[in-house]
Amino acid sequence: MKVLLLEDDFSTNAAMVHELEEFGFIVDSCLDGESAMNLVYEKKHDLYVLDINVPNFDGYEVLKFIVEKYPNALTIMISTHIEIEYLKKAFALGSNDFLKKPFEMEELLLRIRNIMRLVNPQGNQEGCDLSQGYTYSLLSGELLYHGLSVKLTKKESLLLRLLVQNLGNVVSFETIQNYVWDNEEVSAITIRYWVCALIKKLKNGMIVNVRGEGYRLRKLS
Repeated sequence: MKVLLLEDDFSTNAAMVHELEEFGFIVDSCLDGESAMNLVYEKKHDLYVLDINVPNFDGYEVLKFIVEKYPNALTIMISTHIEIEYLKKAFALGSNDFLKKPFEMEELLLRIRNIMRLVNPQGNQEGCDLSQGYTYSLLSGELLYHGLSVKLTKKESLLLRLLVQNLGNVVSFETIQNYVWDNEEVSAITIRYWVCALIKKLKNGMIVNVRGEGYRLRKLS
């Protein structure tokens, strides 16, 4: 799961990045609003965690830009402010949740799980059943085979996440390039290489090449 973190306190930022990465998240972090704006413009993340009081553009301005660019983005605002006006403004601008500082990382993780469940009530974020004994966690990016962890590289995990989110549907080459390579130009051979690497970690036939369109992940009976 790709997370953009905006937190201007260096030590807090570093600690949050460490904890999120320990739980399997792929994190881009920023110390100011302008850097966050640039990252939002450059690439899409699965979740945005935004402090309000940061230099340059504040968290509200970054939130507004995110919601305008990605209307279905998942966002959590964090702040030391406890006044109801701050919470009301965050929700009015489209935030999914508001977390008051200081907080335990476990609480942040619980809130991430909750908003993912709310936006996808039919899905199981902790373990999507892929058939043949495979399950995949959209939250941590972990693939399990009969309960045992299957080691994935960063790109394999991102690719599998994208396929799981579109289970049964074709994912285009362009969508794969945009999500896995953050809009960087990559060749069809490079994409095919990583798809083949992922195929080797699943049962034969679970990932199908749809000629001229892209790839589809399917459940096997």
